[in-house]
Amino acid sequence: MTARAGLAALLLAAALPAAAQSAYRWVDEQGRVQYSDQPPPQSIKKFEERKVQPNRGDALEAFENRKAAGSFPVTLYTGKDCGKPCDDGRALLKKRGIPFSETTIETAEQVAEFKKRFGTEPYVPALVVGRKIESGLAEGLWHSLLDDAGYKAKR
Repeated sequence: MTARAGLAALLLAAALPAAAQSAYRWVDEQGRVQYSDQPPPQSIKKFEERKVQPNRGDALEAFENRKAAGSFPVTLYTGKDCGKPCDDGRALLKKRGIPFSETTIETAEQVAEFKKRFGTEPYVPALVVGRKIESGLAEGLWHSLLDDAGYKAKR
């Protein structure tokens, strides 16, 4: 085997653990639930085997974003004629994997409610993260607001 072929085989072997692996669950003779990446002893006849994928980081980002959403919920305020800026703001939040609600300001009552709540005229799109608001689409400011609240960007 050449050095190059040996290196290729070594790299392939190193990549194999990244594929799906098995996880086992069974109840031992003392009635305790056991988990392992190794099959149970042969004396155990009933067990569960599951194929698991290695964590790619997406699950951690999603968890951290749900955690941030509990303390700092995100609302995107849009207008019925907002067009591209609102579409771009919505796309930014979706690309980052941010859970958010969207409110469209259409009526005079909704404008008055916005003014009462935030003390300012609605200028859409507006991003509200917790109690902080950023009016108008300024991507850098929106990212900073989300980062400060603990939201993680998708990699």
